[in-house]
This record gives sequence, C-alpha cells and structure tokens, in this order.
Amino acid sequence: MGRSVSYLSNAEYVIYFNADWLNGIDENGEYNEDEAQWNWEDFKTNLVYEIKNKLKSYDDVEKWDCNEVMIFLENQLCEIGISEYCGLYSLSIRIKEEEFYTGQIKDGLAGNHAFQIRKTLEKCLINCGVNLLNKIGTFSNGNSVYELAK
Repeated sequence: MGRSVSYLSNAEYVIYFNADWLNGIDENGEYNEDEAQWNWEDFKTNLVYEIKNKLKSYDDVEKWDCNEVMIFLENQLCEIGISEYCGLYSLSIRIKEEEFYTGQIKDGLAGNHAFQIRKTLEKCLINCGVNLLNKIGTFSNGNSVYELAK
C-alpha cells in the first residue's frame, strides 16, 4: 500500500508544500544529504522566525504527535506540526485537547483561532520560498495527487 505525508491527528487544517532546494537536490538533479540537512535546519529556523513574528502568542516546543509529525510551535489553543515524506511536506494546525477552556467555549475559540491563522501560515511558508500545493485526491493504493496552489 502506498503512503503520503503524515499530519497531526485531528488536524483542523493541513497545508501541503514542496521545494526542490529544501530536499538537497542541486541544479543537476543530484541529491546531497549534507546540503539537505543544512537546508532543512535553515528552513525550520526561518519558518519559526516568520511565524513567531506574526503570531506572537506561539512558543517553541519539540514534541511528537507520532513518529513522523513534529509539533514545533504551540500556544494555549493550538499546536502547529510539520512532517515530510519523499520531498512532500505538511504543516498542520490542531486544537489542543488540554483543559484551558472547556467544552464548546474552547472548541469555538480555538477553532476560530485555527481558521484565522491558516492564511498567515500560508504567507509565512511562501516567504520561506516553498510552493504551496492543493491535494486533489487519493487513489485506492494510498498515493495522493497534488497541484500547485494558486
């Protein structure tokens, strides 16, 4: 069975993206593992800076939702996670399940917050030089199809 990139369980929103430079592929189409690692570290640092510059309530964390999705920013309402699989990346937003607020008040407040920050996160990704993608669908074998976002 095929696979696709993971994202936070129970995510409100998932933003897919890719960038050849981020994967360590040079202009000749050759892969360089060291360059890929450096590019990833630079990208993550720049992305965190961009997001925290626009969304001041978020703090750095390093938690794992599963083996493949790293939660790298959170505030009282939401968590932001990132994952990669074969050059395809996902940035996902999830409402926190902690008891900061209760019931419908929390769900409404956090859901609205997640909705509001989605466009900001997309702009931050674009500022970091990646291509946003729309997921068109998934085949029965698990492989997904994407198109460039407009």
